[in-house]
Amino acid sequence: MAKVPHDSERARSLMERVHLGEWDRALDALSAEREAIAIYRRLTAATPGLYLAELATCLTSLGVTLSELGRPGEALHAEQEAVAIHRSLAAASPEPHLPDLADALINLGTTLAALDRPDEALSAEREAIAIYRRLAAAMPDPYLADFAEVLADLGVTLTERGLPAEALPLVVEAVTIRRDLAAASPERHRAGLARSLGGLDAVLSALGRDETARHPRPAAGEGP
Repeated sequence: MAKVPHDSERARSLMERVHLGEWDRALDALSAEREAIAIYRRLTAATPGLYLAELATCLTSLGVTLSELGRPGEALHAEQEAVAIHRSLAAASPEPHLPDLADALINLGTTLAALDRPDEALSAEREAIAIYRRLAAAMPDPYLADFAEVLADLGVTLTERGLPAEALPLVVEAVTIRRDLAAASPERHRAGLARSLGGLDAVLSALGRDETARHPRPAAGEGP
C-alpha cells in the first residue's frame, strides 16, 4: 500500500521538472512524460477516478512535446485521449474540469491543423471558445480575462494559418472585453489590452495583404 503515494510523488516530480524546463532536451522531457503517464495509468487502474485528471494533464503535456519534436501524428493520439478524459471529468463535475477541457481542445486543434485537417481543427477550437464563453458568463471575475486571452491567441493562430477572416471577430471581441476590463482596472488589464490590440493589428494587416492579393495594383503603363 505504501507504493501508491511513492509512485504518485514520483510522477508529480517528473511533471514538475518538465513544466519548470529542467530537462536539457525535449527528448528528455518526452521520456519523463512517458514515465509519468505509465505511473498514472497504473494508479488509475488501481484506483479508478482518483488520478484521471493527472493522467490527462500528462497526456496534454506529452502532446505538446511531440508537436515541438515535429511528430504531430503521435501528438494527436495523446491529445485525443486527454480530451476524452477531460470531457468525461467535466461531464461529472463541470466547474473544476471545464477549463482543462478547453485548453486540451485548443492543443488538439493546433495539432489537427498541423496534420492538414483544418475543419476538425476549427471544430475543436470553436468548442474551446464556447466553453470559455460559458465560464466567463457564469463567473466573470476569474474567467473573463482568460476568455479574452484565448480569443486573442486563437485569432493570432488562425491568422498564421491563413484564416484572418475567421480570426477577425475573435480578436475584435477580445479587444472589446479588454477595453472594458482596462477601464475598470487599468493597472491590472492595460498589458492584456495592448496584447489584444497587437493581435487585432496582425489580423487587419493580414486581411489587407489578402485584399491586395485579390485586387493587385496594375503595373506601370497598364492604366488605372
